[in-house]
Amino acid sequence: MSSKQIRLFATDLDGTLLDDSGNIPDRNREALSKIIERGVRVAICTGRMYKSAMAFASQLGLRNTPVVCYNGSMVRDTEGNTSLHIRLDMDVALKLLAIFKERGVYVQAYIEDELYVKNATASEFQNYTKYFGVAGRPIGDALYSPQTAPTKLLAITSGIDASHALIGEFSELFGGSLYVTTSNEDFVEMMNPAAGKGPCLKKVAETLGIPMENVMATGDGENDAEMIRLAGVGIAVANARQKAKDAATCIAPSNEECGVAWAIEKYILGV
Repeated sequence: MSSKQIRLFATDLDGTLLDDSGNIPDRNREALSKIIERGVRVAICTGRMYKSAMAFASQLGLRNTPVVCYNGSMVRDTEGNTSLHIRLDMDVALKLLAIFKERGVYVQAYIEDELYVKNATASEFQNYTKYFGVAGRPIGDALYSPQTAPTKLLAITSGIDASHALIGEFSELFGGSLYVTTSNEDFVEMMNPAAGKGPCLKKVAETLGIPMENVMATGDGENDAEMIRLAGVGIAVANARQKAKDAATCIAPSNEECGVAWAIEKYILGV
């Protein structure tokens, strides 16, 4: 595929565009700036909430840019205009929350781009907010009986095996009424089945009048696999989960080695 054919570049944040410290390396920043100057559209596609993703969009100076957040449950541009918001079915959300309450599993809820937790002193939340820089609202047991359906629920487990076990259990229990995935080995993320980075990116491309064959997508997580597979050029960074690598056209260097910049240079800038 020639450099002129990529019209939309979509990138995940954590483990992809960002280094392991959660920062944007200068090489990635410069590569994005160069393709924007060439007229290539950019989309951020992340499991993060909108306000968290916007911190990086602002650092990059992005304007009129779609931000796919909550793993494709919401699309809101950098000017704050929401074009898509798919919430969990309330009955499904309440059943999930009841399971977590009964088992004593840490869970947090995202409602109207606010983060709700039971107890802000929980070690899981302390670690989460330290890395993601997002304040949460502690609401005690009210967490388990929301009045508005959450956009996403996120449970924190003891590792990838525990996450996969929970994903398998919930996939069987809820079937087609739940989309459950992981972006981090300790995270189990639950959304409406109509969500997903892949179908959401496809809608964004259609809105922009760009065929998927002219889209390049980069990612590292299992939640990135469908987005990578659907893109004309799908890139998994070297540190990606195997599911993402299996979906990819090409494996780029790791996030620590600026794999995003490498992919941009190879497929768009022709360096």
